[in-house]
Amino acid sequence: MNIKLNTLKEELTLHLREKILPFWINRMVDNEQGGFYGWADNNGKITKDAGKGAVMNTRILWTFSSAYSMFKDKKYLDMAKRSYNFIVDHFVDKENGGIYWMLDHKGNPMESKKQIYAEAFAIYSLSEYYKATGNKKALESAQDIFKLIEKHSFDPDRNGYFEAYSRDWKILDDLRLSDKDINEKKTTNTHLHILEAYSNLL
Repeated sequence: MNIKLNTLKEELTLHLREKILPFWINRMVDNEQGGFYGWADNNGKITKDAGKGAVMNTRILWTFSSAYSMFKDKKYLDMAKRSYNFIVDHFVDKENGGIYWMLDHKGNPMESKKQIYAEAFAIYSLSEYYKATGNKKALESAQDIFKLIEKHSFDPDRNGYFEAYSRDWKILDDLRLSDKDINEKKTTNTHLHILEAYSNLL
């Protein structure tokens, strides 16, 4: 069993380092507008003017931060720094706190709502970046978003967290992540990611 697990680990690591991470490094870096391109189809064709989503970009930050912690490869650190800088410069709402749901391809807010699912991903990725680099501003940003979620989203009467807010933290009528989701005040999906984010922050 251990031999099979070790073989699987080696194969997965090889696939990660030779296929998955190089795809993002070699094909998805947006050298014109900053950050990473927002869309590629199943054939790898990039749409350069596609919007840039909070969830994708925070996942990129977590991935390359974690990869750098594991492998100590400078190119992963460079990608993590690139992702971190783009998030801080464009996704973070400097006036109201938290991060925007969606930017246009140039990095301007396109959907400025505060979806708690994405706010949790921001905490998850910023705390991972801190663990990889020791960047205290990243940790402070993660802590700031944690405080905003606790202030605005936590339900003191029945526990749990409400799903979505306007740019200035007013609860929305449409709480969905997408058109495919049901419009509910609280979902397992969001709560799982809050748990994941809070655990990483702790």
